[in-house]
Amino acid sequence: MFRTLVMVILLAATPLVGAQEEQKPADPMHPQITMTTTMGDIVLELDAVKAPITVDNFLRYAKDGYYDGTIFHRVMSTFMIQGGGFTVEMEKKGAGLRKPIKNEWRNGLKNKRGAIAMARTKVPDSATSQFFINVVDNGSLDQARDGAAYCVFGKVVEGMDVVDKIKDTEVISHPKLPMGKVVPVEPIEIKSVTMREGWTFEAVFKATGEARKARIKAEQEARAKESEKELKLSKVFAELLEKKQDENGNKLQTTESGLMYVVIKEGEGAKPQSTDKVQVHYTGWLLNGTKFDSSVDRGRPATFPLNRVIAGWTEGVGLMKTGAKWRFVIPSDLGYGDHGSPPKIPAKATLVFDVELLGIK
Repeated sequence: MFRTLVMVILLAATPLVGAQEEQKPADPMHPQITMTTTMGDIVLELDAVKAPITVDNFLRYAKDGYYDGTIFHRVMSTFMIQGGGFTVEMEKKGAGLRKPIKNEWRNGLKNKRGAIAMARTKVPDSATSQFFINVVDNGSLDQARDGAAYCVFGKVVEGMDVVDKIKDTEVISHPKLPMGKVVPVEPIEIKSVTMREGWTFEAVFKATGEARKARIKAEQEARAKESEKELKLSKVFAELLEKKQDENGNKLQTTESGLMYVVIKEGEGAKPQSTDKVQVHYTGWLLNGTKFDSSVDRGRPATFPLNRVIAGWTEGVGLMKTGAKWRFVIPSDLGYGDHGSPPKIPAKATLVFDVELLGIK
């Protein structure tokens, strides 16, 4: 009887083979953090593979305790909740603010419900500490505007119910944030942002450091290619002016005002009047090949009254038929003149535009 009892105890204390799975080590490129708020905890998994610069930046703020005591200052129940920049007293937090970072918006991550992304100004590379969590799918934020879209760098993996409680909180207008009714009546404070068990800031920073170097190197190589492309473009423009024709042999024509144009593709529709509203796709360059604006890059055409733009556009587009694509060379007196249009267009700049007339409204 005693021997039988001992055997039973030994068997009970011996783990069965395969009963426990070996615990996987924490992946430093996908760290998980807990954001503790006055409404509950939100657990986020960050993606340093796709957004190493952004994740590194966010976690350095977290490690420094920068987010502690900040609030969700902008809450929109059908859009997103934004935080990381204001104190409970609705003062903008300045102490500890780091330099703006590169916008990694081309990383393939989307602004879907539960995704965390960086807030910024109209300047593409202007994100610092502020972030937002999407409460619905916001596909429009994945489209480039002002030269870039909004960079997603992680997602909520636990606590989406807390995010929903925050989004549904009562909001009011506030004089320190004149953006309508977006400020919660009761401040929703971020108490802390900490690493979950298994991850350390040091291990993640070491891993993201290599990824950041690789991303920066790739950006530098991309810029070098872009510069090479711009140089080729500048040669094309110089040859256009010198040879009076483009690479396809289309002749450069000049109007009485001094506007120059080459017909790249003929149109078959109607011509717009100066008072019409037109829809176009366009790309604009300086003579040195620097691209300063493009509706094509933004992924959506531009619509505007033809008499509300520079004189070269009013005249040139007025000569086109719907469906046509022309290249314009616009001297400064038909463009932005002696003042230019800072910061992108210098004074007395000759401008080159490829313009496709899509329709007349």
